[in-house]
Amino acid sequence: MSISLFEVRLSNRAEKSLRSLPSRYRRSILEILMILQENPVPAESLDVAKMKGLPNTFRIRIGDVRILYQVMWKDLMVRVGVIEFRERAYK
Repeated sequence: MSISLFEVRLSNRAEKSLRSLPSRYRRSILEILMILQENPVPAESLDVAKMKGLPNTFRIRIGDVRILYQVMWKDLMVRVGVIEFRERAYK
């Protein structure tokens, strides 16, 4: 039995993008969001990188899709701001 330590919240932009992505990406992203509940920086199992110049902000790469999120360590929360294809993710 796993225990969820972190609450994962999606921004309106991230929710809308998630709904519009092809199903193959959606499934993978939903699995990743579940992983983030237990480990907000799962670098050993996923392609996670720290975003330079942004405190506690990371990106996960899934093919051409990027998930940009911030970890609020004191609040035990992961705030997902962006789920987009690479071309649009960093704008």
